[in-house]
Amino acid sequence: MTDSTSYNYKDLTIDYGLLHQAATAIEGLSPEISRIKNAARAEGRAVVETVPGQVNQNNPHLGPGTSLYRALGHFYSRWASDMSNAMDALDKMAGYFKGVADSFMETDAAQAAGLNLSAAMSAVLRYPAAMDEWYRERDNATAAGKQFTTPQPTAPANPFRLTSANGAVTTYTTQTDTNVPAADKATHAPNVVLASETTTVTVNGMTYTETTTYQADQGWSPNGGPTQNTTQTITNPDGSTDTITTTTDTSGKGTLTDYNSASKTTSTYTRADWKSKWVDTTPPDQDSSGDDGGPDAAPFVN
Repeated sequence: MTDSTSYNYKDLTIDYGLLHQAATAIEGLSPEISRIKNAARAEGRAVVETVPGQVNQNNPHLGPGTSLYRALGHFYSRWASDMSNAMDALDKMAGYFKGVADSFMETDAAQAAGLNLSAAMSAVLRYPAAMDEWYRERDNATAAGKQFTTPQPTAPANPFRLTSANGAVTTYTTQTDTNVPAADKATHAPNVVLASETTTVTVNGMTYTETTTYQADQGWSPNGGPTQNTTQTITNPDGSTDTITTTTDTSGKGTLTDYNSASKTTSTYTRADWKSKWVDTTPPDQDSSGDDGGPDAAPFVN
């Protein structure tokens, strides 16, 4: 990511904001494009050998006589096909621009949403531990007869709102975690985990939104975090939606399904344990070759 309207991959920079603007501008020309194509289809009407009264009664503003009228007719007859093809190509170009802009905007927005979600997760999980540490430091300072001036950690709000530099806005809510291992259970503050998360990114008329709901913690993984099943709905810039459902147990074994409203297909992925990668197990009759979200776009799972 380089700014709010461009995507950078190594040395390739795509300004998807400008592409979207170009597509919108071309789409705004739609009435003119249709008029040109309709005129091109009607070129035969312009070629007339005789004009009653030597006046072009269909187009009197062209003046008397047949010279200009006939010249225009020949122009349309010679260029009508090329003009029509050019207008078709312009229509297709708008579609290509929009498709590329939507794809890169979706990738950029998903990355921003992931960063905000990581920040939210850190804020939620670290607060109870931070409170315990604050009390330990205070008690140690008191026992040593020292003045303790460190401010008490601030609990994350519920709901809490994060805004990243490129305009991604994330709002999340929390729920009490009652399934924390004894060694990790906080003494001075309730352990909490995410309950819901919504991120919205808007750039030059393009909008990406994702909403994730989290079930209760099933138990902590070896990595030291909660295990929660999730359901995530993503509204892509092109208006299509992906509904991603992830179920995982404490061993890390899991199943992920992604239903895409545009293709009306469901892609399925499985994982053996926490260290394994997600494997595409979509049945052969399902087309999962496209960018359907997949495990790379999956909600946070520990």
